[in-house]
Amino acid sequence: MPESRTHSPETAARIKQITDPRHILCREDMLWVLHYVQQKVAQGEPALLELSKPRILQNFQYFGDAALLLLSRITSGQAQDEQIRACLQEAMHGLIPPDDEDEP
Repeated sequence: MPESRTHSPETAARIKQITDPRHILCREDMLWVLHYVQQKVAQGEPALLELSKPRILQNFQYFGDAALLLLSRITSGQAQDEQIRACLQEAMHGLIPPDDEDEP
C-alpha cells in the first residue's frame, strides 16, 4: 500500500475512534470521514495517486455506498453500523496509515 502522510494527533485519534468496532457511529462521524476523503481528493493527495485505477474506483464506490447508507439511515443498528464502518474504511484506503487500517 502507498505510504500515507502523517496526520495530526487529532485526525489520527478521530480515525482510530471511527474505525474502532466498539465505537458507536454517529452521523457526525460519517460526515467527518466523507468530508475528509473529499478534501484529500480535492487536494490531490499523493497517496491516492499511487493507488491503482481499480483501487481508486473501489474507493469511489465505497465512498458512494457510505453516502447512500447515511442518507437512508433511519435508526442505528449494529449490522448497519458495521456495514457503514466497512464502507468508510474502504473509502479511506490509502489515506490512513496501515496500522490504523483494518484489512477487509
